Amino acid sequence: MAKTMMSTCGLDCGSCEWHTGSRQPSCAGCTEIKGKPFWGTCPTYSCAHDRNAKHCGACSDFPCDKFVEMFDPNDPEGRRGAVYRAGIEAYRARHGDEKAVELIRKTTKAH
Repeated sequence: MAKTMMSTCGLDCGSCEWHTGSRQPSCAGCTEIKGKPFWGTCPTYSCAHDRNAKHCGACSDFPCDKFVEMFDPNDPEGRRGAVYRAGIEAYRARHGDEKAVELIRKTTKAH
């Protein structure tokens, strides 16, 4: 089973092609690279870091407009993604990264 590591915004790094090395360039994970992936600087990581939150779900302002607006409202997958990721982050804040990754992997396999 892949290592338990999550991004600031609630992605399962252990299932990410860039993190696992299936795609290049590789990514060590948001925390390791301090929110500076190959494509630039992650505003979500910076926001959480500025607020001293380990991840979005641990922020006192969560869920905020900035979190919701990172998903394209004109894309049905984007809208579902926002709702799903917000749920994951809320669950993560309450139960921790390992349980959140278990939930992600369980729900991803179901589809």
